[in-house]
Amino acid sequence: MNDLKLTDLAVILYRTEDAIYFGWELSLPPSAVTGYQPNKLYRVKHYDAHTGTLHLKTDGNYPESDYEISFNDNTKILKGMDIRKISVRQNRFEALIDWSDLQEPSIPQVYPQPVTQSVREHEPVPPSNWVFQETVSFDLRDAVFEDGKVSFEAKLKSTSARVNIVIENPSIKKHFDSIKNYIWTLYGKRKTPCTATFDRVNEKIVVTSVDECSLQSLSTDILEQINDGWLEKHILDIASDDINIIGDLTAPLEDDTLNEHWVWNQLVKEEKTKHYHHLSYLSKRQAIDMQKLAITGKPISFVFVVAVNHKIFLVWETYLSQEATYIWELNDVSEIKSKYSLIQKLRKNTRMAYRREKEPGFHFVEHQYKEELNGFKKWKNEIDKILI
Repeated sequence: MNDLKLTDLAVILYRTEDAIYFGWELSLPPSAVTGYQPNKLYRVKHYDAHTGTLHLKTDGNYPESDYEISFNDNTKILKGMDIRKISVRQNRFEALIDWSDLQEPSIPQVYPQPVTQSVREHEPVPPSNWVFQETVSFDLRDAVFEDGKVSFEAKLKSTSARVNIVIENPSIKKHFDSIKNYIWTLYGKRKTPCTATFDRVNEKIVVTSVDECSLQSLSTDILEQINDGWLEKHILDIASDDINIIGDLTAPLEDDTLNEHWVWNQLVKEEKTKHYHHLSYLSKRQAIDMQKLAITGKPISFVFVVAVNHKIFLVWETYLSQEATYIWELNDVSEIKSKYSLIQKLRKNTRMAYRREKEPGFHFVEHQYKEELNGFKKWKNEIDKILI
């Protein structure tokens, strides 16, 4: 702003409990204004762009009829300036006066008030429609994650109003809500800034747009870390010998992404387990009409049911540990639960003793990791000889 255009510009200041206004929506905290006096007309002496200081001088009492006009004019002229301080030059007489007890002015009311009432006649009421932008910060641990969006409540500095802000992103899923502490850790254990545009209509604050927030776009790397964090908490870190159907574990948290197939695809990846090809082969042979895919607690392993030529087989394969594949031929599906109990017992380091018992209908196939595909081809040949 050219200093020549500012020099002798008429300015009116209005003080509230926690701010001093110099235009509509333009205010500073009282601590940033020195030499303020109520009921005064001020004129601009100089604007120091380096310090952001607007230097004023008093010019008598302000004319009441021009109060609102001056506020409108000031807003247009001063709104684009970086005003961080206001300094008012006082003459010697004014400097001796204590202005703190003097009554504040107010803008005239639109409707007449009874004479007996105490009326603040010239209070500067902000416009009924006010569009503004503000940056707020929120704690991810307090946010609510749903499919395609995350929402949080924030308090605006400019109006002290509390508003609910919604950030839309199709990559955000409902199951994120169960690991938001982990997501907060991924984002550095600090509050997340978010810049939004607001519209005040008849004293109500409405969010018109979210202009900038890191959650509007999640990188592939972040999404992978979030998914791994969910798997770690809800699947891989379960310290239990129980054997559960994967679908039963995901049911309380299911959304448009998370289900038993998603969990399987996230877990069984070639870079995550040496048994990738082995597990993929067994999953394709799973008899889902007899039993859905089952999983144990850590150390993780999977239990499959395979039906072939009117025979039923139960197959136990590990995920990360390098034990042999165990296979039982069953008489009917009613024996599945009893084999579950046996697997729970074998998980307590009794495998070798059990193998020496040579129970009828029991088979095992060792893994040969030094061969191609971690020995999958040889392993498959051995498995197919049994599952006939």
